Amino acid sequence: MGTVRKISEEMEIFSKYLKERGLRMTHQRRKVVQSFLQTSGHVSIDELHDLVKLSDRRIGAATVFRTLKALTACGLAREVDLHDGRTRFEPQYKRPHHHHMVCAECHSTIEFLSPELEQVQSRIVSNYGFNPVQQQLQIYGVCEECQNRIETHPEPVSSDLVFARDALKIAIATEKRGVNFYGTASELVTHASTKSTFLRMLEDEEGHLKQLQAQWDRLVADDEGVLNAPVFLDFDFDSLKQIFPGRDQIKARLKENLTAAEALKIAMKMEKDAYDFFHDYAEKFGDTQGKEIFLKFADEEWEHFTEIRREYEALT
Repeated sequence: MGTVRKISEEMEIFSKYLKERGLRMTHQRRKVVQSFLQTSGHVSIDELHDLVKLSDRRIGAATVFRTLKALTACGLAREVDLHDGRTRFEPQYKRPHHHHMVCAECHSTIEFLSPELEQVQSRIVSNYGFNPVQQQLQIYGVCEECQNRIETHPEPVSSDLVFARDALKIAIATEKRGVNFYGTASELVTHASTKSTFLRMLEDEEGHLKQLQAQWDRLVADDEGVLNAPVFLDFDFDSLKQIFPGRDQIKARLKENLTAAEALKIAMKMEKDAYDFFHDYAEKFGDTQGKEIFLKFADEEWEHFTEIRREYEALT
């Protein structure tokens, strides 16, 4: 079972929005907002009305409609047109801009996020000198379950959790490559001080990996359904090879006759590249849990870079 998402920040923002317009947070408005913010998104007015009536049958469809419009106006909701004859709404607060794949058979919706796609779109509108106000991408087709005629109906999972899951997968994969690098490097280098630095880096990377895996376990404990949810953040894992080399590449670079200074320069470049990559990557996602994961990871890579730089400067 999924856990109830904390919505205190959103309620505070909405209350302030109403107060600025001389309106009150009535019992009915509060019920509508609570029901909406606890959904997984893409809910129509009729669907939300049916949901709120479970707790208060006196709430009318007009109240639901006006409340959803107000939530959209203050930035807590977004209208989504999936071309099924209904206007739908999804929670927007602290969620990155994303796109949708819509199944024509079962009408299920898969959310996905692709920084590469965003870059292509930005380049196209820039080439045309166009100032975009709003963008939506919907891809229509048939989902995997319908293609295989699988009759399963999994519970929807919050895209916030799915984004955090995908971000953690990327961070864990990167950390494992870092562990491999420093483990191999500490075996190959002979300079005592450099070996000691690499062993410290190895210990740090192993500690970070344990923290990330513990965070992963907590995420899964919050909602086991997150393991089976479709990928939200599209990521090319091969790009990590350009930052953290594999074992054979490490051995080729860290030859026995490599000086301590040269070994440290290789490690410095790797950590700096990792910091730049994940810091820039995080900036694409707004104020989200996934962004926090990437920024924390980037900060750890920067700490490693500065420590290796100190060792390099002391050596040279």
